[in-house]
Amino acid sequence: MARYEQDWCDTLAGAVGAGALGEYEPLRLLYVITDTEDGKVAFNMDLDGGAVQACSAGKLPRGEKADVTVTVKEAVITELWAGSRTRDAAFMRGDLKIEGAYARWLDELVPLFESDPWSAAWAGAVG
Repeated sequence: MARYEQDWCDTLAGAVGAGALGEYEPLRLLYVITDTEDGKVAFNMDLDGGAVQACSAGKLPRGEKADVTVTVKEAVITELWAGSRTRDAAFMRGDLKIEGAYARWLDELVPLFESDPWSAAWAGAVG
């Protein structure tokens, strides 16, 4: 299964589960990952209650916007997902760029992604 393709997205979404993981409003998240074997790739997720409602390979359809866009090099995201680097350190060095609702990234997504179900899902995404 190739990373960032639809099967990979489905596996990531399944690893987190469909149950709510907190009191979070719906949010659309776009990851743009650069410096991959295939150049620049993207995947997007619709989250509600901290759970993945949809995960799709590629950018959002024309005319649709993400609430939060994360742009990062593949080497950096792999380190983040493996837990060998912190999001704060990557952001402060300029290796992790956040556009859009930065407050929601900081207040909702960072704690959510550090939760046990998400940490396990991200670690599995590295493989």
